Amino acid sequence: MADNNDLSFTGLTDEQAQELHSVYMSGLWLFAAVAVVAHIATYIWAPWF
Repeated sequence: MADNNDLSFTGLTDEQAQELHSVYMSGLWLFAAVAVVAHIATYIWAPWF
């Protein structure tokens, strides 16, 4: 178990926080890519300009 001095206010160690951040960012990029594709597909189907 990690020593309390190594924990941040979230209760995670630095390594755990970095791993969580990398997973979160991967999900964010995936969400953004899907959103861009959905907007392009919607624009092709029914242009809003």
